[in-house]
Amino acid sequence: MRFMLKLTLNQPASEEITARLPAEKDRGEVLEEQGIREAVYVAADRSTVWTVWNCASREALDEAARSLPLYKFWDIEVTQLAEDDF
Repeated sequence: MRFMLKLTLNQPASEEITARLPAEKDRGEVLEEQGIREAVYVAADRSTVWTVWNCASREALDEAARSLPLYKFWDIEVTQLAEDDF
């Protein structure tokens, strides 16, 4: 199942958020190597990120998203994507 996640910071950027950015990048790279995260698009002001994930279920998606170091700082909107090509 493929999902689009819209991640928006739920507070202004802070030292704590900035300090976690390298770990967030590293975790994202691991998820990409595992074939879970397929694409990342970042807004110019860095306040919003759109990502495409491929997970066996919504539960697996939630578990993977919770592994992100910035998880508690994101408001996450999830949209399941159609499996059919148009």
